[in-house]
Amino acid sequence: MRPPTPDRNPPLNRIAALHQTDDCAVRHFDHPPGQPHQDPEREVAEGWGIAFVRAGAFGVEVHGARERLVAGSIFLTRPGLAFRCAHDGPCPDDVCLAVGFAPEAVTGSEDAWTRAGWAARRVPTPRLAYVQRRLAGAARAQDAFELERWALAGLAALAADAAGGRGRGPYAPRRADLDAVTAACHAIEAEPAARRSIADRARAVGCTGPGLTHAFRRYLGLSPHQYVVRWRLADAAARLDQGAPVSDSCWRSGFENLSHFCRTFQRAFGTRASQWRSLPLPERRRKVQALLRGRP
Repeated sequence: MRPPTPDRNPPLNRIAALHQTDDCAVRHFDHPPGQPHQDPEREVAEGWGIAFVRAGAFGVEVHGARERLVAGSIFLTRPGLAFRCAHDGPCPDDVCLAVGFAPEAVTGSEDAWTRAGWAARRVPTPRLAYVQRRLAGAARAQDAFELERWALAGLAALAADAAGGRGRGPYAPRRADLDAVTAACHAIEAEPAARRSIADRARAVGCTGPGLTHAFRRYLGLSPHQYVVRWRLADAAARLDQGAPVSDSCWRSGFENLSHFCRTFQRAFGTRASQWRSLPLPERRRKVQALLRGRP
């Protein structure tokens, strides 16, 4: 029996699909271990994307500007973008979570890539740093809903940074703030109906009330209270999905006033709570995703 012939043109990259919808695709990107390759002189992006560097390091050159990307860095691509990657050694070790967006998903946000003022950024903006943290957690948990949520939140974060002009300057994230916001958000998501003051939530994550509020606005573009309300609405929508009455969904999701709940629900979702189940399930899902992905 003849031994297998070595592959003379082994793949330069390994790409594993983690989740895909009509709007976006999330992929894990790395390289075959121990396999040397030569970086192409020029690459051209085919679509809209945000790549979050999770490990390793490499250089990127775009329009003559060079940047060295490390764990935590961000690389933006758009259709037709020409770039060149340069690795330190023959066997690259960088790992990325790459989010690709369908053209329809970025309609109205296409200029965010240009207005951001950068394609490769060594230090991420706070919003994108938080999205990266949550997207990585969703990938580890293999949670399809959360993967979609945070993939689309990346688009919202990029658009918000570009609109606010903060994507260009040294508005860098702080690890302690990022940890505090993430922990507080996990607590809210686990028990949206819990009635806790901002001061209590802040003490639980090791910071002050004003400090937590400032960090929420910096990393999410929302106050803690706004985040709680969004998760209570999502919880109420889930209860309605299961056939619960409007009043029961109101009380059990943490709202104290039925009239206020009904007004807030209609303002958030564009339909009355009593008519929620009449909407097609995919439409209900899209509305909840849009609410939770962090757009102010």
